Amino acid sequence: MPARTNWLNPDEPPQIAELDSATPFALHLERMRDGWVRVRVEGELALNSSTVLERAVEAELMANSNVLLDLSGIDFIDSAGLRAMTALVRSAKATGCQLRLSADLPAHARRLMEIVGLLPFVPIGVDDPWG
Repeated sequence: MPARTNWLNPDEPPQIAELDSATPFALHLERMRDGWVRVRVEGELALNSSTVLERAVEAELMANSNVLLDLSGIDFIDSAGLRAMTALVRSAKATGCQLRLSADLPAHARRLMEIVGLLPFVPIGVDDPWG
């Protein structure tokens, strides 16, 4: 199924984006309270999928939504995924919106983000907007 590009329509149910069946990847967007959107990522955050994530989250940030990025369902992340994360931190800062990672960040993703020095710039699991 091709990735959906109408991220900004609040009247639609939670949205899903998937790449071709050869790439295990899906995005689920769920509007929450107080201007927050949960973006749940499943599968591989790699070269083919990182652009889809980046575009979806940037669209939410440009619409003045705060984003909780839930990476609990990722199996793999490579340098393209890390580059997308870095770009999203910059986008959140530029828009004045908040970008947070869910508390259930997989150990392999947490370790890579520690190595590249990304974690100090993105809070993990603080002030859960739907807790």
